[in-house]
Amino acid sequence: MSDTEQIQQIVQSYITAIHTQDKDSFLSLWTGNKADTLISLTSVFHGDEAIYQDFLIDKIQARYSSIQLFADHIDIHQIDEENAIVIFSYHTVCRLRETGEDYGIEGIETQVFRKVSGQWKLLHIHYSK
Repeated sequence: MSDTEQIQQIVQSYITAIHTQDKDSFLSLWTGNKADTLISLTSVFHGDEAIYQDFLIDKIQARYSSIQLFADHIDIHQIDEENAIVIFSYHTVCRLRETGEDYGIEGIETQVFRKVSGQWKLLHIHYSK
């Protein structure tokens, strides 16, 4: 499998992990380094455990009873043998936990990947609206 195919597979695994919120699946995508960061529309999260707990569980799961993340027009830029940037348009289909209303957002997402021990891993994600 090429580097581009591996990165594409990780992007899809991330999308699945947002939907399932499975901790092991989610954490396995990240480098496991303290430098792992995620910038949401309102906050910055540092470290894979904080990204999982504070972003995915405390923010996303607390607000939505269901969420589906969709990536459109995925553009993969491999910078060198160990670094890559992925940019895509995203949209979500969610159900608000408090009211049961359907809700969605759309924007641009940037993901930064680093190859660690021969495996591509997420190092940084930035959501923009």
